[in-house]
Amino acid sequence: MVLSVVLMALVIWASQIYLTRSFVEEEAAKAKTRATLYAGTIKAKMVSHSVAPLLLSRDPILTIPLRLGEFANIDEDLAAFQEELGYGAIFLLNTDGNVVVAGGSHELNDYEGDQNFFLAAIGSDKTEFTVTGGGETPYQFHYSRKLTFDDRFVGVIVVSVDLASVENSWRLQGSKVIVSDEEGSILLASEPSWRGRTTDEILVPENERPSVRHAIRTVEERLGGVPYVYFDQTPLLASKVPLGHGSWQLTYYSTLEDVRARVNAILAGIFMVLALLLALLFYLLSRRHEAESARIQGESDILRQLNRKLSNEIATRRRVEKNLQEAEQSLEQASKLAALGQMSAAVSHELNQPLAAMKTYLAGARLLLSRRRLDEAMTSFQRIDDLINRMGAITRQLKSYATKRPVELVEIDLRDSVREALSMMSPQLGKMSVAINTVVPSEPVRLRADPLRTEQIIVNLLRNALDAVRPMEDRKIDILLVEGESIVLSITDNGMGLKDPDQLFEPFYTTKRPGEGLGLGLAISAGFAGELGGRLVARNAPDGGAVFELILPPIESQTQAAE
Repeated sequence: MVLSVVLMALVIWASQIYLTRSFVEEEAAKAKTRATLYAGTIKAKMVSHSVAPLLLSRDPILTIPLRLGEFANIDEDLAAFQEELGYGAIFLLNTDGNVVVAGGSHELNDYEGDQNFFLAAIGSDKTEFTVTGGGETPYQFHYSRKLTFDDRFVGVIVVSVDLASVENSWRLQGSKVIVSDEEGSILLASEPSWRGRTTDEILVPENERPSVRHAIRTVEERLGGVPYVYFDQTPLLASKVPLGHGSWQLTYYSTLEDVRARVNAILAGIFMVLALLLALLFYLLSRRHEAESARIQGESDILRQLNRKLSNEIATRRRVEKNLQEAEQSLEQASKLAALGQMSAAVSHELNQPLAAMKTYLAGARLLLSRRRLDEAMTSFQRIDDLINRMGAITRQLKSYATKRPVELVEIDLRDSVREALSMMSPQLGKMSVAINTVVPSEPVRLRADPLRTEQIIVNLLRNALDAVRPMEDRKIDILLVEGESIVLSITDNGMGLKDPDQLFEPFYTTKRPGEGLGLGLAISAGFAGELGGRLVARNAPDGGAVFELILPPIESQTQAAE
């Protein structure tokens, strides 16, 4: 009897330690996930706000009034930007650091005296992040950028990050969350009274914790348990996640009430089971001799049932493996057919342009031969030979693209690629009246790229622009090449615009009528741009029509990345 009671106590004690540790580890994992979600929310807000000053600094609606000192309708524009983009506040400062326009419901004097963002912006050509406030004043977070007009400093654009809604959501959910900087100062907190303090100030010091429980927890932590922190004599789990913004980190404190309830419920069940087992022990001892034969017979029946079940499972597993093998073979064949279909469609799409050019040159060669102008005819035949070589290169490039082999990059001048693409498109350009305005730098625009793929991208964009302006009476296509932090080649048409720019780069998506396009040109071009380290974007122009931009890294950035 004594041995049974001691055994029960040991089982309950060991179960309590094991269950507590297991559930605490589960709770710690959940807390880590919750902290990661909270951190992701803040990261998303910070990233979305960080790009706003750069975008707004390029808008002449803001820079021209700052240059002229006239701010009649800018507040309405800023309010529209703020409402559309969901930002906290947007305001402009002149060259003296005075707030001249504030978007939304904010007044000009709301930011009087907060000059940190102004000083940070004028001292840099990039978007700067600053924190203002502290102490009794709530912290405010700003992204600021210097505004220039004709290379002259005209003011500063400031976008404030509204994180009060994040704190309110923490408070409504009953969560204990803080965001602290590298010095441990609390910038954001679910409890407003914690802001401006340090984590050491809001936690209960170790020498003030309950002595008995603290001693037990110390032993458990040394045995591999999860360390606790204390708020008002209550142990909590602290889950820290870096925010990726400087040295900021988010700490989420989760309670152990659910862990205690689960452990107590399971321990109660274990105690009841052990009590029943103890009661049954004496009964089973008295019936041991009578039950021995029945037990042996029962075990024999169980073994026979298990054998039958095992045989059925083996037969079922063999059938499933056979079906799986047949399904894998069918799937492999379907994948091969799908890849073959996509490859043939891509080759057909990319060869249409050289074939059209060859047809034009061949017609010209026939006419020149009929007039006995052999030298000029030989020039046309040479162009046809070049186009045949180009078609061979295209098929090899598309094969490489389908198999994802690495691309060999060489140094090129993007201006030459534009000229070569326009030469390739000359047959189509001669069939309609269209004004093409090409603006390229006088100096070479050098980068490391695949010449053929670069020309294919430009040809596809020009071909789409021609199709877009075909129904228009006054057809215009603008080609602009700009080199700065990135190399940007934009092709703008005055067509009907884009209905759904987000789906343009999906394979086989097309807005053309059946027989006029496969929907592969932009998809292939986007893939080529990605392999060259850049990207292809599309949007609607403010005055109508569509704008396609090929953004590539300059050769200096590529060299630094390679090093």
